[in-house]
Parts: sequence; C-alpha cells; structure tokens
Amino acid sequence: MHIYIKSSRCPRWKGKKKMWQLVYLLVYLCTIWSRFTSFRVCDAVPLQSQRNTTRILQPRPCWEKEEFSIVRECTPCSDYEKTVHVECAFTGFVEEVKCSSDQTYRSCRSVEMEELKFWKFEGVVVLVGVIFAIVVIFRQRTLDRRAEQKVRRQLGEI
Repeated sequence: MHIYIKSSRCPRWKGKKKMWQLVYLLVYLCTIWSRFTSFRVCDAVPLQSQRNTTRILQPRPCWEKEEFSIVRECTPCSDYEKTVHVECAFTGFVEEVKCSSDQTYRSCRSVEMEELKFWKFEGVVVLVGVIFAIVVIFRQRTLDRRAEQKVRRQLGEI
C-alpha cells in the first residue's frame, strides 16, 4: 500500500508545483499583454446594432447613390481633422470624395497600416509558438529525467 504525502520534499508534487507556476506565469503574461493591446479586430467596421441605428438616423452618403471621384487619397487624419470630421473616428484615416451633388469625407483603411497590423499579428503568433515550444522541450526533459531516475531506482533495488 502506497501513501502519498503532499510536501515540498516529495518529487512527485514538486513537478506539479513547477507546472502550476508556469501556468500562472503564462496567465499573468497574457493579462499584461491584453492590457497593452486591443482585441478589436476590425476597428473600421461598426457593430451591427451601431450600423443599423446610424443608417436610420442618417441618409445614405452620396457615394452610395451616385457617381463620385476621389479628390484626396486615403491619408491619416490630423489632430484638427479628428475633432472636425466624424469619419476619422473609425480608422484614423480619411479620403475626400467629390460627388455630383457635394464634396464630403469618408473613412478608409490604409494599406500600409493593414499590412503593419498583419505582420504584428504574425510576429505575436510566432513568439507564442516559440514560447510554447520551449515549455514543451523543458517539460519533456523533466519527464525523461524522472523516467530515467525511476528506472535506475528499480534496477538498484534488484
């Protein structure tokens, strides 16, 4: 009959303690990371409820009803434009559009910013993959060492 006592000297519980410490560390790092990043994937697209309410309150823009030309390509909003134009709030980029009836601004996505977001995401994925690969390697080494010690103990008892 085997009786296992939970103590810091018992090697069986020591490994579990280290594993839980790693889990706590990963949760802590994920929490810190989430504080510095935003989980919103598409900043330019409003939620469905917001989209419906804005369509009810405002008429359709001129570029959806008639032909238009782009006067100024997609550029970052200046501090002044951010306070004046509502369109700057969605993406931080705006383009000037000229319709046959009037000239207005619309929100747009910058190709450079989208590409930068993509590569940041890819970098985070690679970093997380490398971190977990290192954790797996250390865990496998620990398990191999324990198995080897167990076999040596069993051979020593014979």
